[in-house]
Amino acid sequence: MELVVVGSVFAAAAAVVIGGFGVTPALVPAALFVTLFMIEICQGAHYPAEKTVLGVMWPFIAVVAGAIASSFIMPRLFEGEALVWPQKMSGFLALVPLAPNSGNYTQDMYLLVNASLAVTAAIYLTRDGFNLRRLLDGYFVAGLLAAFIAAWQFASNELHVWYPTDFFLSNPGWALLSTQTMGSLTRLNGPFSEPASLAAYLCSSVSAAAWVIFNGDKALLPRLTLVSGLAIILLCTSATGYLALAIMTGLLLVRTFLAAAPATRRRVVTGTFIAGVLVALAIATTPVVAPSVAEEAKIIFTSTTNKQQSASYTARTTSDRDSLRAMEASDFLGVGWGSNRSSSLGPGLCAAIGVWGIFGLLGFIAVLYRHLTIAHRVADASSRAVMQGCSAGLLAALTATMLSGPTISSPDFYLLLGLLVGTAARARHQARAVFQPAAQAPRARFGVATMMKG
Repeated sequence: MELVVVGSVFAAAAAVVIGGFGVTPALVPAALFVTLFMIEICQGAHYPAEKTVLGVMWPFIAVVAGAIASSFIMPRLFEGEALVWPQKMSGFLALVPLAPNSGNYTQDMYLLVNASLAVTAAIYLTRDGFNLRRLLDGYFVAGLLAAFIAAWQFASNELHVWYPTDFFLSNPGWALLSTQTMGSLTRLNGPFSEPASLAAYLCSSVSAAAWVIFNGDKALLPRLTLVSGLAIILLCTSATGYLALAIMTGLLLVRTFLAAAPATRRRVVTGTFIAGVLVALAIATTPVVAPSVAEEAKIIFTSTTNKQQSASYTARTTSDRDSLRAMEASDFLGVGWGSNRSSSLGPGLCAAIGVWGIFGLLGFIAVLYRHLTIAHRVADASSRAVMQGCSAGLLAALTATMLSGPTISSPDFYLLLGLLVGTAARARHQARAVFQPAAQAPRARFGVATMMKG
């Protein structure tokens, strides 16, 4: 599982290339873990809170099963009746009539492996005998690794330091955008296919680290992740990263003032105030100390704020509108998983799985929220820190993908989901193990006393 987390950093690389299809490094340990887990199950293994996990995950499992079934049924049921954007563009960018295609099967594979990883990891992690914080720390280490590679790329762009682009961008299945510029600055994408993907990944790790810190964690690792991640997000000039970070900051403040403990509220207010002062000082002093940097920053700010007037923005919004039209053309049932490629997650899910899938995912979110609420009441400090970090990381990843991501295919997202569900399930199981003997003890003493009296 730690290899899954680290391998997800190399999202645009390929561990194995088969024809024009590249297997990403994280998929290899993910498939190995799922296989080993299934071998244990076949040998009769059981886990402490497996029923609790399955009770929470069943809406997610149902939606995944329905999505895979839809990839076979819907392209044939509504063949030619809807226009979709294909997963693989060849030639001119244009809508094509709905029909079965190879994207149905490749996307099914990604979904099956990732969903299996989430469910099996959640069950496996209910075991005793190891520290669940270790996986969350592995996620912070992966965030540091992504920031280091992006800083390495920045040094290569500015100082012509050797940088192995061919290794980090070796997957032939991705459209690799590593030469984009803004002003005189070459945009950073690090080990990801484009700057927006790098910013989305770092926004997730930064959010997880920030929420853990604000809830009182004293460890050094999340602090390093927070600082380095924020620095690279600012350097990569991604509007997605800036907007996702702003949304997460707003959600953090709202959550803090509505439901957080007084100590957490003080830490959030203090941290926000210090960050605001530092940003204000940087804005005020940069034009005097480094005029050229200020000019570049002005160009970046202008380009970011005028994003709605760009051709890429027009193309993104067009594909999202077309995805919603494809859902309507399929009687709101969806055109099938892998049949359409949108620009952002919301319209993509609507087009792929339709109204039934959206309601299923909303039901899963409701069940998961109740599960976490119960677990937070009985969990120890370490388990609460893991749940807080995972929750913030998942929410940030969803926010960034809602802004500019067709789907979530990175295994580390699903592993974080499994870690979140498994940690909460283990906390509930341990609480029941403590309370049940205490509840049974008075009845036992009452029985002995009654027998003695008789």
